[in-house]
Amino acid sequence: MRRWPVIFALCLYAGASPLRAEEFFPTRNENPLLRAFYLPLPSDSRQRDPDGLAAVFSVSNTLNVERRRTESLFVDGESDTLRLSYQASLLDSWRYRVTLPITHDSGGALDTAIADWHRGFDFQPGNRPFYPINVLRYSYSGQGNIDLKHSQTSVGSVSAEVGWYAVDDDARTVSIWCGTQAPSGRVSKLTGDGAWDAALWAHWAARRTSWQFAAELGVARPFGDKLFGGSAQRASLFGRSSLTRTLNARWSIRAQLEAQTRRVTDSELRFLGPSVVFSTGLVYRSANHWRIEMGLSEDAAVNTAPDIGFFLGLQRAK
Repeated sequence: MRRWPVIFALCLYAGASPLRAEEFFPTRNENPLLRAFYLPLPSDSRQRDPDGLAAVFSVSNTLNVERRRTESLFVDGESDTLRLSYQASLLDSWRYRVTLPITHDSGGALDTAIADWHRGFDFQPGNRPFYPINVLRYSYSGQGNIDLKHSQTSVGSVSAEVGWYAVDDDARTVSIWCGTQAPSGRVSKLTGDGAWDAALWAHWAARRTSWQFAAELGVARPFGDKLFGGSAQRASLFGRSSLTRTLNARWSIRAQLEAQTRRVTDSELRFLGPSVVFSTGLVYRSANHWRIEMGLSEDAAVNTAPDIGFFLGLQRAK
């Protein structure tokens, strides 16, 4: 899987056209043990963008086994998540967004394909050869106890965000966002942390004829934690950056990097510590103004996020 950044870099030198693409993929770290905590999607909109619904469907698969002194975890499974968002203008320089996730956990169907991929490209398979395929088990003991081993579907926690645009023109966008997540998910199904969460972040984007660069930096904090006995009730910094290259009137290619500091205090497990996720893929603009985004994500810092994820997003574009 580590060859994807190289493949992307080669594609960046393809021909280009002046079409402007959007800056970020609508993705985030889908770590099944930490997904209940609020981590907002990127603020990928212009002030004058049309109001309407957006949807992104993601599939993530991971197998992670760790043990450190008083902690241990075993995470083996596949999560399918559909995130539905509605965003609209609010006054002259403001926009808002509301997001609802729906998650299905199961043993999945990607284990065999991932094993074949590792063999075909001579990648290290990690722990996969030693465990049965297509089995669901999310287990953690230490600063809390988690044990999920039956397939399930759950509606996650609803989040609402509002952003103020300080600058928004053809060359750049600068905006400030704040958001909150309600305790509407299920703690027992790992789709809620049992508390209100909040986040504050800044968005910056610069545009050229064929290139776009964007970055976000923010802080997220839960005001309660029923998953790790209060150990995750702390502020966590997160940041994103992306580079987009327009290829022609319809297609663009993008690379995106996302990082976050530690979520769980005093944990020595990599899967609960700082994370780095790399995403790459394509953006397609249809003739009737729909934007389709597709690609894959992986743990750029090994064992800090799901091994592999695929996503497909659909949004009305101007």
